[in-house]
Amino acid sequence: MPESGNILYDLNKVFIPCRTVLEMEALTSLFLEYYNYDDIRELPQSQPSSEKLIEKFHVIDCEPLEHIIEYFIEVIVSKLKPIVMYERDHHDRFRMGNVEAYTKTRLCLFFALHRLKLKFLVIKNFMDKFKENNYKLDTTGDQGYLGAHTFLSTFYQDYYTKNKMNLKLMLSSKRMSERVSELMDTSKTITNEDIINAITFKKFLDDKNRIKFIMKEIKASIFVCRVMFAQMDVYTPFTLAKEIDIDAEEMMISQDFIPELIPAISQCYAEQHMSQLEDCFRAYEFMMHRVLEGINYAVEIASGKQIILDLDSTIYNTGNIFEL
Repeated sequence: MPESGNILYDLNKVFIPCRTVLEMEALTSLFLEYYNYDDIRELPQSQPSSEKLIEKFHVIDCEPLEHIIEYFIEVIVSKLKPIVMYERDHHDRFRMGNVEAYTKTRLCLFFALHRLKLKFLVIKNFMDKFKENNYKLDTTGDQGYLGAHTFLSTFYQDYYTKNKMNLKLMLSSKRMSERVSELMDTSKTITNEDIINAITFKKFLDDKNRIKFIMKEIKASIFVCRVMFAQMDVYTPFTLAKEIDIDAEEMMISQDFIPELIPAISQCYAEQHMSQLEDCFRAYEFMMHRVLEGINYAVEIASGKQIILDLDSTIYNTGNIFEL
């Protein structure tokens, strides 16, 4: 486990209020197991009530899940204040605001953006190492042979491992005696282990569903972020003001990005078509750069331009998960 004083210091500042972000992320991921993202994509713009969201997520009469939504909407989202703009009617203006007055109310939004960016950085880290290794996988043993399946399997395992490691760090569990455990009634609560299992239970999947699982994870994070941004009257947080024609959010969920490019790269790798692989990789790098810029811009908006991140930087410490 990547633990250190710096990480724990960061986490202690956000852990209590931001646990609800992970709960909503897990709940949205599970919803997307059975329903299409288009069913909820425009929902944030309506600034839904907890009752509406409970109905939409089909968790009526399931008290623990209802409580997650109620707490998220009624306690966390309701506290968010609109972003102050210089002139609301001038859409060419940069949004301006003072984050100092609302820092505590925006902790969950910062954490949700952190989680969203982290998921893309895990993908980028794997792909960067692949390129640095002259487009060869760093495999051992019987996985050393070439193959599209080998690439996608290794890619997914890397994402799965790093994501679970990060979750375990944020949701550390303390041991308790058997007697105390028996005294605690957890039948109506969601435990840390429940959240970890809900987000990472899909360990054994075929190649196609591995990509789908990662996309569900990304879409869940986008949805949670957008619900909070909508409460602040910001409906396109990932679109750079200087490039309104490039919507980073559209790029994040586009079939042309991860669902198409990652399998295409794996196929080129398997067939050793180096020129095609390099072309695909250039397209992937262009889109990844735009996506990370879009997330950074959303962080900038949420912080009133007080948090300006480098392309690969995160708001909170991630420990050594990128070194493994």
